Amino acid sequence: MERNQYLEFLRELLSADERERTEASNRVQDFVHLLSETQARVTGDLVAMLTPREESRVALEALLHALSDLDGCGKLEGVDLSPLTEIPESAIHVEHRDYMEEFLPLATDADNSATD
Repeated sequence: MERNQYLEFLRELLSADERERTEASNRVQDFVHLLSETQARVTGDLVAMLTPREESRVALEALLHALSDLDGCGKLEGVDLSPLTEIPESAIHVEHRDYMEEFLPLATDADNSATD
């Protein structure tokens, strides 16, 4: 993916605007195949870091779906999913459960590896 386009995408992920963050997360599926290995890892790390701090249910679902899109294309390798263990239980709703069931074992393994 072209550098300027990628940087704009990262800015949108970090936006203060919930709608912009959600739209950026949803677009991962559109260009996941265009991401270099480094871009995919940075995207995955950033998305994982953002999840415990996301206050919007909709944006959180979009972030988790973005991780799923990366995983579905084999581009989640090397991504630190341990921040997912920091998502407050009260923030996890029915629409997040399948994602959490998929990623929490990987996140817990990553968290345990970091403390070893």
